[in-house]
Amino acid sequence: MPETTPSFLTKLRLQVIGSDDDFSLESRIFHSFSALVFVVLPLQIAFNLAIGLYAPAIITTVVLAIQIFLYSLSRFKHQLNLAVILSAIEVNIFTAANYFFNAGIAGSTLLLFSISLFMIISVSQKKHWLIWFTINLAIVIGITCIEYYYPSSIKISYASRKELFIDNVGTYIIIIVILYIGTSSIRRNYSAQKQLADEKTNALEMLNAEKDKLFSIISHDLRSPLALTQQYFSALKEVEMDNEERLALEKDLVSNLANAEYLVNNLLNWAKNQMKGVAPNLKNINLNQVFARKAEVFTPIALNKDIQLTTIINESIVVKADIDMLQLIIRNLLNNAIKFTPSGGKIELKAIKQNNECIISVSDNGIGIPLEKQGDIFSLKANSTYGTENEKGTGLGLVLCRDYTLLQGGKIWFTSAENAGTTFFVSLPAV
Repeated sequence: MPETTPSFLTKLRLQVIGSDDDFSLESRIFHSFSALVFVVLPLQIAFNLAIGLYAPAIITTVVLAIQIFLYSLSRFKHQLNLAVILSAIEVNIFTAANYFFNAGIAGSTLLLFSISLFMIISVSQKKHWLIWFTINLAIVIGITCIEYYYPSSIKISYASRKELFIDNVGTYIIIIVILYIGTSSIRRNYSAQKQLADEKTNALEMLNAEKDKLFSIISHDLRSPLALTQQYFSALKEVEMDNEERLALEKDLVSNLANAEYLVNNLLNWAKNQMKGVAPNLKNINLNQVFARKAEVFTPIALNKDIQLTTIINESIVVKADIDMLQLIIRNLLNNAIKFTPSGGKIELKAIKQNNECIISVSDNGIGIPLEKQGDIFSLKANSTYGTENEKGTGLGLVLCRDYTLLQGGKIWFTSAENAGTTFFVSLPAV
């Protein structure tokens, strides 16, 4: 699926509000409210100046400057709690001051107290909600009581009833815009947070499934070779065998122990990768040397099954890779190819250089992968299957191939058809 390029507005929103990965839900809401304040307050300042409310205009200008500083404190210094506490103190002090310069209860300031409480509670810690509510209520009761008993403390700034109505209606419009945008921002950020939590839940469920699969592999696949080993030594003590019977049993024993070793190696690599992660040690590697070592190991194994293994590579190909990871990938792919190729079959280990990439391929003319299993082939959802001579798999090999290929900055894919064979491709950076 092609990647979509974020729009200008999306990029701007991320720059102003912050990404979901870097900031908490409360931080993003605080940044959203701050951005809204940066738009609304200049309009409020212009509006107050237009109708002659000079003192409220000055107070609003100071609030705007302080809010810019507090936004920077949270957005760039990651000190949300301090920014919220200072914002709450600032808003309550300057709104109370504005009450006395803006016609008191006849003006629009009480409406601002309600919206400020909404904004503060939206971004503050839950344990502080009752505190901010009590402070807001106490301030409103206090300033209205002062006005009631000392009416002269209120400065009537309106020149006419028209200015009174314009101020109150204008403030109401600003408040509902803040409520609409603020609530929308809260819901949008909440939805993003919920989606992130759902993704983490799904990831945990997948890890649990992988754990169950791993225990199943350990309990089932290790038991067989160990049981056969025990049976062999018991038979040596209790049953008289001729040389032919002994050789046949020893051949089965060697094969099963080899499978057990292969399983244990994959289990250890997988467990290491899952528990503490693996950082690739990327170096320039002559691929021909790696191929030669793997061919030396797997050619006798293939011949025992009457399979022809050929290697095709330009001796000068060099890749940027981790030698241990690369060898594990090739080892698993060759082991699978031999496992699922019948006697008399052919396997080809090949590498070609294309531009800045090296394409490694392991091809066989074996039984292929059924179509219904191909979607899960690189995951632990894929059930291990028996080879053409009842060789037992673990289901871990291709998972490791995928993980280690991606860690090295490569790609892995395959083509397959039932009864026609399979080809696995691994692309790694070429030097």
